[in-house]
Amino acid sequence: MDKLTLSHFIKQKAKDYGFALCGFAKAEVLDKEKIYLSKWLSEKKNAGMEWMNNSFEKRVNPFLIFPEAKSIISLAYVYDTPFEHSEDKNIAKISRYAWGEKDYHKVIKKKLKPFCAEIESLLPEIKTRAYVDDGPMMDKVWAIKSGIGQQGKHTNIINPEIGSFFFLCEILINIELEYDKPIEADLCKSCMLCINACPTGAIYDEYKVDANLCISYQTIENRGEIPPEINLDNWIYGCDTCQDVCPYNSRNIFTEDKRFYPREEIFNKSVDELSKLSEEEFNKMFEGTPVRRTKYAGWVRNLKKVKESL
Repeated sequence: MDKLTLSHFIKQKAKDYGFALCGFAKAEVLDKEKIYLSKWLSEKKNAGMEWMNNSFEKRVNPFLIFPEAKSIISLAYVYDTPFEHSEDKNIAKISRYAWGEKDYHKVIKKKLKPFCAEIESLLPEIKTRAYVDDGPMMDKVWAIKSGIGQQGKHTNIINPEIGSFFFLCEILINIELEYDKPIEADLCKSCMLCINACPTGAIYDEYKVDANLCISYQTIENRGEIPPEINLDNWIYGCDTCQDVCPYNSRNIFTEDKRFYPREEIFNKSVDELSKLSEEEFNKMFEGTPVRRTKYAGWVRNLKKVKESL
């Protein structure tokens, strides 16, 4: 089977499994990105996410996690839905990717396992390894290199046709493919909407984010107290502000996967309503969803912080 045939097969299968975008890049050491990441980490812009330091070399060198790698397959799975956050200041907000009934890691892994098996069944020598935002892969870098999107000023990946509300994942493969060309166009141009809209100033410069100021970091990854100067702007888990204002997300490209539609019991509920949940009720309500990541203590802390600003 030649490169062209194999590449066409993979892209068709990606569609069959529900992925909106699929692109290929040559596996290589990320020398340029290594310099930027090293500087960003040295400036402590990763806040308390020490695991980024611990996996630094693997992040910039895919051969350290899959020595046989020759190509990186980047995939995007849309999660946006035709629902909007309430502007009512008494209503708590949960990021779109987390307000549904399933954790995206589980949903996408269940697709990647048979997808990889089908690819490997084509030739006995083919080997693959897949990651869904849970391994030492620089997802955004490979998405850019594979041509499925370009980085926006908010640092999320934007595709000019479908916006930025999509999950990224990769398949490393030990076969050469027909590589795609990166999108060369500057998609943001002079637009500053995301920078101006960021409630905390976390987007401190174009294409640069300080996790210390990011509401998503503070409400999810931070296990300590949220700094007093941080206003959560009613977000109790994650934050969509920079993507909500992006013109590319006005195209109304929505997922067909109803598991990412907002659950009635948590969608547009008041801070007071959600504050009444006991730990047992919290664990039961958010079982199998990303919100469990913040744990009950984080949930209570976030709600308390929002209430203080009301």
